[in-house]
Amino acid sequence: MKNKRVLLGIVCFMSIISSIIGCNDPNYGYVIGKVLIDGELAQKGLVVRFHPQVSGGSFSTGITDDHGNYEMYFSITKKGVQVGSNKITVEYPEGDGLPKTPEFLNKYNESPLVYNVKSGRQNYDIKIDIKSKK
Repeated sequence: MKNKRVLLGIVCFMSIISSIIGCNDPNYGYVIGKVLIDGELAQKGLVVRFHPQVSGGSFSTGITDDHGNYEMYFSITKKGVQVGSNKITVEYPEGDGLPKTPEFLNKYNESPLVYNVKSGRQNYDIKIDIKSKK
């Protein structure tokens, strides 16, 4: 339950900041997909973030479900990701009593996984290959 509260807090904060600075709906892409680790569906609760590679861009966040699926949200009321090049990170949410991000994901986040988001609906499966990196 704390995972959802942490994400909700982040999304609410980003929504407030966006409205304060006058974010008038730049182009967004609706992004969904699966997280696969060594070909297997990822566990529930991983936080997926798309970080725009432009100055002043705001990240979007999604959380994996029981089947490794994610759906990206720019704010609590707006689904999507800013159009353009986005670095992707995958981790556990931070907080007391929550599991720490596994070491393999920390190392993975150091590598530049990038996806070019286009306007409209798109499906992007994030494939994390750990076994071949050992």
